[in-house]
Amino acid sequence: MLQTKWKLATIFTLLLILLIGNTAYARNPADNFFWSDVVPMPSCSTSPSRDGGLVIDGKKVKVELPTCEEAKKNRVIVLVNGQYLHTVFGSGAEPFIENGWTMIPLKALADAFGFEVGWEQSQEKITLKKVNKNIIMHIGKSEMLVDGKNVNLGKAAPTIKNNVTFLPVRQLAEILGVKVDWNGNTRTATFTNSK
Repeated sequence: MLQTKWKLATIFTLLLILLIGNTAYARNPADNFFWSDVVPMPSCSTSPSRDGGLVIDGKKVKVELPTCEEAKKNRVIVLVNGQYLHTVFGSGAEPFIENGWTMIPLKALADAFGFEVGWEQSQEKITLKKVNKNIIMHIGKSEMLVDGKNVNLGKAAPTIKNNVTFLPVRQLAEILGVKVDWNGNTRTATFTNSK
């Protein structure tokens, strides 16, 4: 019964986003994210059992949903040029804060800022290419190369969590000339293209 309610709630939420929002798109549904001009709602439970379920690769997986209070306290909202990042619950692609840095999925960052992504597994090397930018990063290393010049990320480093690659987005945005704002009350990271 709870699973049916969650399925209906998820379908209703997605339809609401599509109907109310001016834009909702996912370039590749397998990426587990999409952009919309509607603020994302946290996935949570008001039920004491908090049990839920997902179907991943055709298999039912049980999940324990956070309380709505926990979900609101821990979520990170990402807003890029008026579009909110929405992630599929249970995909492991939810943005998070680590050492004071906003970490967002590599594929979402590349989509938002128009990068072509390269990956070399043997070196855990990420290459981001754009018309006049070439950025090279490595998993777990706080240095990156930007057009051949070393840039230190401080305490932040690309990481892999839940089989999803995450990048510290603030310095990358600043390198691209994107204005960055953080609202601690709503836990919203806002990125606005200055061009």
